[in-house]
Amino acid sequence: GSMGSDNTPAAGKRTAAGAGLRGLLPSIFKGPGLVVVLVAVAVGSVAKFQPSLFFKIPEVGFIPWGMTGGAIPPYITYDVWEGKNHESWLKDNDVVISTGAKSGTTWMLYCTHQIRVKGQAGPKPFVDVSVTTPWPELLQHPDHSPMEQVEMMHNFTLPDGSNLAEYWDNKEYPFRIFKSHYMPRQHGKEGVREAVLPVRERPNVKYVAMARNGLEVVRSWNPFSNEHRAELLALWGGFPPRLPEDDITESFQTWLPGNAMGALWWEYVACWWAFRNDPNVLLLHYNDMIVDPRVGIKKLAAFVGVPLTPSEFEDVAEKCSKEYMGAHPEHFRYLLPLNPPFGKGESGFVEKGGLVSKRLRTGKQETWKFSEEQKKVWAATEEEMFQDPALVKWAREGGSEPGAFA
Repeated sequence: GSMGSDNTPAAGKRTAAGAGLRGLLPSIFKGPGLVVVLVAVAVGSVAKFQPSLFFKIPEVGFIPWGMTGGAIPPYITYDVWEGKNHESWLKDNDVVISTGAKSGTTWMLYCTHQIRVKGQAGPKPFVDVSVTTPWPELLQHPDHSPMEQVEMMHNFTLPDGSNLAEYWDNKEYPFRIFKSHYMPRQHGKEGVREAVLPVRERPNVKYVAMARNGLEVVRSWNPFSNEHRAELLALWGGFPPRLPEDDITESFQTWLPGNAMGALWWEYVACWWAFRNDPNVLLLHYNDMIVDPRVGIKKLAAFVGVPLTPSEFEDVAEKCSKEYMGAHPEHFRYLLPLNPPFGKGESGFVEKGGLVSKRLRTGKQETWKFSEEQKKVWAATEEEMFQDPALVKWAREGGSEPGAFA
């Protein structure tokens, strides 16, 4: 479709009807939601003239939005990266933390920030990941247009009278940090909407990518979805829907290739693997970071060009630890600073500290397991999709240290 006219709200962006909903619908259609959806779809003119009205339908509004071509998730936009749009806000020397979904994004944002300030307080206190290491592709309100929102990031007064930009664009930082979940633009991937990052077009921007075992990603999806606060669901017509805590059948389907979330793992892994030797790319694996975070921090610091003394390194390592992060859940609320009424400016879109997972905070493991059949299907799909045995092995467990910064 035609994307990125500078002031179309996200709600103006359409995809192939219903594409974003594949694998998401079975449970929703068991309830009274179906009637509402059929009525809403019958009102086709809503889709044509003001699709964001769909979000006013409680609990199921995201379904007619998705069925009439709206992007799913509805609050994630591609526009800030598309075409030449990135030229208006992305600068040389910026660092884009473009980790896979459910693959340690918050951890890498926080860790890269700690490297940037050498484990010290820095020029401004760390308020929240959304404030200090912003996520330009996240729409903070259904009526915002993506490019207008980027403008707002630069000129926005916070409730205490300070400027938002002082926290993320501070002149004392050696570089700025942005969050993404996307992957490089690539020949042959023109049909993959998420393959939108200008990695080779912007050789002086650095990109940190991190993959995680696919079944671990799927495993963490239901608890993560359910930690989104009710206020966010109210804003976006019920998205993300509440998922069963003890049954992964539906989410397993949702994450298979071609379904709603599939590209964020299958295409993500394959695209970044193909770029692993680019000099402005650092490709990490979640498993390696867990097994030896100190090695990971050293790689990250070398990649972003920050020399650390032994004592600075220890300060950074301590602040990147699960113990320290688990003790500071207020840093990981994912506030929506450009939508001040949301959470009264004190609550973000996940339960406080929700993205520093409950397992990390409580040490409790989920008890359910994937069936043998599901494991077989996933493994066979990996072999079929990835072909290269080195990539299959790396995607599953990390370890073979890919790339120029091994």
